[in-house]
Amino acid sequence: MPERKKTLTVFTATYNRGHLIERLYRSLLRQSCFDFEWLVIDDGSEDNTKELFSEWLNADNPFTIRYYYQPNQGLIRALNLGIELAQGEYFAKIDSDDYVVDDFSEKMITWINQIRNEEKVYGVSGVRVSPEGIPLKGSWPQMPDDSDYVDATDLERAAYNLDADMCESWRTDVLRQHPFPVWDGEKFAPEQIVFFDIALEGWKIRWFPVAMLICEYQEGGLTLGASKLEKQNPMGYAMMYNQKLKYLRGIKQRMKAAMQCNALCFVGGYPQYIFQSNALLMSLLTLIPGWLLSYRRRIQYREVNQ
Repeated sequence: MPERKKTLTVFTATYNRGHLIERLYRSLLRQSCFDFEWLVIDDGSEDNTKELFSEWLNADNPFTIRYYYQPNQGLIRALNLGIELAQGEYFAKIDSDDYVVDDFSEKMITWINQIRNEEKVYGVSGVRVSPEGIPLKGSWPQMPDDSDYVDATDLERAAYNLDADMCESWRTDVLRQHPFPVWDGEKFAPEQIVFFDIALEGWKIRWFPVAMLICEYQEGGLTLGASKLEKQNPMGYAMMYNQKLKYLRGIKQRMKAAMQCNALCFVGGYPQYIFQSNALLMSLLTLIPGWLLSYRRRIQYREVNQ
């Protein structure tokens, strides 16, 4: 008899985090509910990660581990592969240097069951906190009218003090309809490109002010290397600025976004992407300022460590 499909895929993309990822593994072992799989894409690690998973795959685990190794291709391609391979109805991305609270899966699945009949709610989320239990933003989300949660799109997060890294689980089938963008020679693009497009379709997440994930940013991690990421992935960031033209309303904001997109297209070597602008007239009006800004960007990038 085939095994019942899991409610949740806990997905981890990892690269040279063998010294940290055991914390996540041990935290998954401490769960009280095991209606999940742990899907891991090893993005070309050169440390002891393979050896660790060889040991864990042969252990008597209360949950399924699925481990895949690929040559280093970057987070976005690992995410796309993970979403394609996921066997859970919902998909939770947990970084390899983070770990979950002991009732993470029980709470997530309880919340998931609450939204199954909600037509436009495609995910649930708790809060990422420091090891001291402090939300990453420094303050807790604000729920309306003393409610236990709020349903809001990713574009509405700031209104509820949710504009920080959180701990979401999304419907896998919705994610599959919105693959993360990839460009030749680039390994990253801001994830908001996908999640804001989903928000623009009206999909909401149910947000809870509950600690779910313990986070410690690491030296060399993606979050702490924004300038380096933009230098290495100009077209991914060009797409982010182009997307802003879908929802920004102020003229100055829209001109700035168009100019930044133009500049990064010149830096990235794809000026033709400018003609895919979500506000073509605005992009054409800022074409020369964007071209001039691209030279400033190149000078700034020289100061960014390789």
